[in-house]
Amino acid sequence: MDQFSSFPWPVLRSIIGGASAIDVPRLAVASIEEAEAFIECYGFCWQEPEHRAEIEKLRRDALAFIDEELINDISIDIDPRVSSEDDLRKVLLWASQESGSIQLWSCALLRVMHTFAHCQSYFSDRYGDEIRRQIFERIEPHLKMTDEGLELGESPGIPLLEFEAKPMKERRSIAMKLMHKAENVAADIFDRVGIRFVTRERFDALLVVKYLREHNVVMFANVKPSRSRNTLIDVDLLHQTITELDLAVADRELTPDEQLEHLRREVRNRAFPSAPSPANEYSSISYHSIQFTCRQMIRIPDEALGGIRFFFPFEIQIMDEASYQQTREGLASHELYKARQREAVQRRILGALLG
Repeated sequence: MDQFSSFPWPVLRSIIGGASAIDVPRLAVASIEEAEAFIECYGFCWQEPEHRAEIEKLRRDALAFIDEELINDISIDIDPRVSSEDDLRKVLLWASQESGSIQLWSCALLRVMHTFAHCQSYFSDRYGDEIRRQIFERIEPHLKMTDEGLELGESPGIPLLEFEAKPMKERRSIAMKLMHKAENVAADIFDRVGIRFVTRERFDALLVVKYLREHNVVMFANVKPSRSRNTLIDVDLLHQTITELDLAVADRELTPDEQLEHLRREVRNRAFPSAPSPANEYSSISYHSIQFTCRQMIRIPDEALGGIRFFFPFEIQIMDEASYQQTREGLASHELYKARQREAVQRRILGALLG
């Protein structure tokens, strides 16, 4: 207790100060014995060949990610001493040095290895296909192809331009996403399964939400509130307008069809809801959608265990045609989003190596 000057302040800040582990500038491992203890505390026993094989796979995957995703278009190379060293204990010792190329590259490698270790999801990896099937089978029966095009619900349904069931996120995509999150753990990836509805009119996006709830496609009690976003429709203003029009319909001043067309026109001509900043710092302010994360109970038959059940999150995104086109070609395009995200990850993982 008398060695206060040797406190590992960056590590302490990651434990009690809210800093991320991948932002720690260096480790504090002083010997091979300490390196083995560090590895064991992390979750691997260095003396177990099977565990060392897992570590080696993480190392190789991390090196490939750095080479193919982070430095493929910039003029720097991984320090060959780091890329060729398969004894992670030595890498931990190098990451604990005061400075130098070998220290910086060791830290960069460990940051990516750590992220890849947290990319794994037991339920997603083992039951991914069955999870997708159970989630989609609750939605697909409500989609109908008519002479007018795709619709949600019985005719006349809600007109849709597109319905997309996104494939499971690939490991590298998850890793890139985790590397710009302070928490840096896979439990915070809620869109491994993603669903997108594209309506022709902005107002119809709200009708999709209403339909999904009324027909028990999603359970509102299983929605994660902190993940809900609406940058498409000003619901408060719309609520007031609908209340006024409901009275007009009740007094037979408007027909229900006229009310619907009035609401579509009203929303079409209104500005998007004001948002001080995007919830995701890499999203453009031009990106407009309704999105929320729901959990669905998944049941897996298992004779030995008598069945497995767990809640699994999936994301629903709803946007109108104009907003959808922005994601394909405008400032809010997915390619630009990925480019902004990648640049941020480069700065965070490589740091001083970028000069």
